[in-house]
Amino acid sequence: MIKNMMISPYNIKILKTSKTLGKFLIQPLSPGFGITIGNSLRRVLISYLEGYAIYYIMINGVTHELSYIDGVIENLTEIILNLKKIRFKLKRKIYNNIPKHYTIFLKNKKEQITAGDLCGSITYFDVLNPNLLILNKELDTNLNLTIGIKKGVGYVTVEKNKYFKKKRGKIPIDTIFSPIINVRFKVATCEVHNSYEYDSLIIEISTDGSITPKNALKKASSILIQHFTLFFNGKKKEPNYLQTKYKDYLDYKDYLDYKERIKVLYMQKVLNYKFSENVNDLSVRTLNCLKFAKIKTWADLVKFKQSDLLKVRNFGIKSFYELNKKMKKLGLYYGMDLSKYKMKIYNPKKRIINFREKMRNLVKLRNIMKLRNIIKLRNIMKLRNIIKRRKRMTKNDTQK
Repeated sequence: MIKNMMISPYNIKILKTSKTLGKFLIQPLSPGFGITIGNSLRRVLISYLEGYAIYYIMINGVTHELSYIDGVIENLTEIILNLKKIRFKLKRKIYNNIPKHYTIFLKNKKEQITAGDLCGSITYFDVLNPNLLILNKELDTNLNLTIGIKKGVGYVTVEKNKYFKKKRGKIPIDTIFSPIINVRFKVATCEVHNSYEYDSLIIEISTDGSITPKNALKKASSILIQHFTLFFNGKKKEPNYLQTKYKDYLDYKDYLDYKERIKVLYMQKVLNYKFSENVNDLSVRTLNCLKFAKIKTWADLVKFKQSDLLKVRNFGIKSFYELNKKMKKLGLYYGMDLSKYKMKIYNPKKRIINFREKMRNLVKLRNIMKLRNIIKLRNIMKLRNIIKRRKRMTKNDTQK
């Protein structure tokens, strides 16, 4: 008899599928795993999936939440509660130039304004619940409404939405970004090898239509996997903010330029790295050969050809292969163009020429300073002689 044996589920059965509702059966599971997996998936689905929602509103002539609008039956708090229920979906995958602010002019002669009336001015998004009632107004009243839509995760309070610059009339609201409406799970027994101690998990997911239940389950499981890989591997990759945050706010060309800058900075660090600092990576024999050839950095090594390196004294095939392995790891190769990375290449002849030029310039400067001093002294002597003459002239005039 096999009892309390660790077992993994064979497959996932789809019991119900639609755009907004999905029911999934996961079996068989080890005893106790039904509650642990169901509870963890439910928590991630409800509070850690991305979505779009309104985070502030602005109406002309309205300054705070408790004010009334002329010609509108509802007060502003009721209108805000209705606006929070609107669900948005991107029309296509766009990474840049998504406007965050939309101005809506409600000039239509209608008593009831629904979410579908906002679709004309909100071009990048589809409103998933167009029949939702927002406000009741008189026929002749016109409204100028501006809303801010952004991407977020879970539930965000009003205090966190106050980060933008304070402008008169901007009213921040608490937002619900999660596209999941409800998640329920049920744990039952399952038969494995004539034993009913194993679990079967039934998950029921209902969404707002911006994401299918199947994709929502995939995303939730991928989030959990990303967290658990840290304990399995012991290492975690650095978060790539360029693909998520940076693309939303900048053009794709700027994103590529930013990537190239990072590559250039990385290569500059690698090429300036001295061999005397990484004795553990290379053997003593190869380091001695490089010292004999007066190769101090990777930039000096890259300038050489393979045939020239083999001519160096005591530089054999083993050290050659050792260097090649290290160069592949760092992304280097022989005959690299160092002008891309703005490297200062050491050239002793140029250095001597520059030193001589500097010395000549110094001599010229010294000569110029000497001449200036001589001219100053001459001028001073001339002035003294002129003063003495004038004094003599005055004495003679007084005596006469």
